[in-house]
Amino acid sequence: MKSIDVFIQGGEFSEILVGQAAPIHSIAEILANLAPSLGNPEELLVFAEDAHAPLGLETIVEELLPLCTDEEAILIPLKLHVTRCRHVEVSVRFNGEVAKRKFPPSATIGRVHHWAARRKFGLSPRDAAEHVLEIRGTQKRPDRDVHIGALTSGKVCSVELDLVPRKRVEG
Repeated sequence: MKSIDVFIQGGEFSEILVGQAAPIHSIAEILANLAPSLGNPEELLVFAEDAHAPLGLETIVEELLPLCTDEEAILIPLKLHVTRCRHVEVSVRFNGEVAKRKFPPSATIGRVHHWAARRKFGLSPRDAAEHVLEIRGTQKRPDRDVHIGALTSGKVCSVELDLVPRKRVEG
């Protein structure tokens, strides 16, 4: 039986936890093996990346993977987010305007960027590509695959961002 790579992000730990699980493992077993320091899993919410609702602790890894008839199929990694927040209130500022929306904590910065740049502020695809999200009051620009919930403390369920121009080197 093939093992599956598992990546876990969360606001309560700074690094992405990396491990492996068998298709028959439950979410509770993954947490016990990869994140025992988080304490009682009953108090936590676990989201699959970009999912709007938390998973049950009894959910089996195999249930989260694409159906495939080929035993030798390449298995994609399982990306999870562990949090105490059901959603994250996201505020994005651009050109003096502020847009707000609740996202699941497992939503990626890429998804939030697309919503803010294209949907809320109406930037063209080219202009949107020339802008990035930056944590308000800092110069930190999270990568597109970072979960929005990883930018919170896990206790405060909100984050403030600015949509700023990507620096270009002219020459």
